[in-house]
Amino acid sequence: PIALPLADISLFDRHLLGVIILLAFTTLTCLIGLRNGPTLGDHEALNALAARDAIQNGRWLIPHPGDEPRIRKTPLGIWAIAATSKIVQSPGEEPVTELTARLPSAIAAMITVMAVYWLGAMLFGHRAGLVAGFIAASCTATLYFARNAQADQLLTMFTTLSFGFFWRGALHAAPSRLHMAAFFVCFALAMMAKAPLPLVTVGLSLAVYWFFTLP
Repeated sequence: PIALPLADISLFDRHLLGVIILLAFTTLTCLIGLRNGPTLGDHEALNALAARDAIQNGRWLIPHPGDEPRIRKTPLGIWAIAATSKIVQSPGEEPVTELTARLPSAIAAMITVMAVYWLGAMLFGHRAGLVAGFIAASCTATLYFARNAQADQLLTMFTTLSFGFFWRGALHAAPSRLHMAAFFVCFALAMMAKAPLPLVTVGLSLAVYWFFTLP
């Protein structure tokens, strides 16, 4: 057999190879079995019904899972399901299925894992980022919420991205206004996913770090 010594591979190629393996592993853990999953639960069905109403009746601003408007919940998860269904489903097919209802969560889980890798690599180096990414890709919460049509995985994605962009924009050796702008966008989208929870998970956490821990 032909052996390729690891020393002959450049540092950049080794880093890239690790990221590719992590992405492949994340794809398996988040997407395998998504089409053949169980029927939608109660809260998942409400989101799917509201997404179907948005597609069929054009009521995107205020979701309507039934006759009554659903104004107690922020609509980003429903918008994501409706938009995914519009892209994936062909004309004449049912507007929302179990697959299209859960696909946004699966994609959000994959992005979350890569954001964990990115943040870990910035803080502690490439190897630590990879370890954190593989842990995130295989933990029970990721396996469950990647296959759930609620907004929890979207919330997790935008929360993680908020921390990553804040660190890169404000605390990195080379601060970046562009990354700070991305932080505010992700923070706002986290609020649209499941307000007011991000005020605590993101806002309060960063406030404590900035005003008490950092000094």
